[in-house]
Amino acid sequence: MPTKSNPIARFNQVLLFIVLVFAILYFAKPFLIPVAIGGMMAMLLVPVCKRLERHHVPRALAAVICVLLTLMLLLAVGYLLYVQLIALGKDLPVIGNKLNEMLNSGHDFISEHFQLPVAKQKEYLQSQIAGISDLSGKFIGNVFRSILSFLVHVLIITAYSVLLLIYRRRIKNFVLSLVSYYAGKERVTEAQDIVDKTAAVASAYLAGVFSVALIFSVVNTIGLMIIGIENALFFGVMVAFINIIPYIGSVAGSSVVVLYTLITRDSLLTPTIVAIFFIVMQQIDSYILTPKITGSKIQLNALFTIMALLLGSLVWNVAGMILFVPFLGVAKVIFDHVDSLKPYGNLIGDSDTQMSTDNQ
Repeated sequence: MPTKSNPIARFNQVLLFIVLVFAILYFAKPFLIPVAIGGMMAMLLVPVCKRLERHHVPRALAAVICVLLTLMLLLAVGYLLYVQLIALGKDLPVIGNKLNEMLNSGHDFISEHFQLPVAKQKEYLQSQIAGISDLSGKFIGNVFRSILSFLVHVLIITAYSVLLLIYRRRIKNFVLSLVSYYAGKERVTEAQDIVDKTAAVASAYLAGVFSVALIFSVVNTIGLMIIGIENALFFGVMVAFINIIPYIGSVAGSSVVVLYTLITRDSLLTPTIVAIFFIVMQQIDSYILTPKITGSKIQLNALFTIMALLLGSLVWNVAGMILFVPFLGVAKVIFDHVDSLKPYGNLIGDSDTQMSTDNQ
């Protein structure tokens, strides 16, 4: 007579599995992050690669063309931001003078309301600045190492993207072979449908995210130019691409621009207009663009999206904040197509979408 499994033992096994997964993700991140970025880029480029292949372009050549064109586009955006950043550096004397004025005002305010002499305030600030200057030499050394590491990672990610596009059919056949071996041949058709839908949804979602970023790059730049903000192109593109990080990105990017205008302008009118502009753009993004372009692809509720962001930041830092949300979306597609996992799909999915599905 078979014995029933102990619920506590099963819970401990699941808990141990989760701990092992996150331990592997954390300690193997130097290897896994380039693989994950390459995989996401490959998923994004699969439709373009297939279109080239339908025009009788060899698969390897199509993969190389797609990845190199994407890489050239990203490098062009990076170079554009670099040029704008150099132009922004010309405003540093003005920013320094404004900060000095604000600092002197702060000294006077603290001295008047808290009876703390200005000399002691400056002494404390000088001690803090001395500590920062000791770190400046290390920082400069780290910059060169970071640039070299970035170039190496770009080459690795490029190679992964090309090879994943070339061998995507072999990887798919491998997954189907595993399903056939462990679940039986009758489940292969279902597994193939899940793999196809997962790749299609992930590709459409990533394409939608970058489409929204490009649209907002143009709209933000034009809006900031109309308001009269210097280096509008840099700030417009920066805010648009930081907005790729859900919830946090839009607030962080727009706060930088508002703070910049607050320092460089004598009145509060321009910072207020900039803040209102970004609030309006955020509402358009949340209620119009993102639901139309990406919302129909993957419906994730805010709770688990924020949890994915925080876990991604904890495990893989900034890369995790960008990648873990698409990972969760891909997981939801799998959950929705496997009967035993559908409760998990319902849990992380958007409630409104789920309710409409239940009512059909």
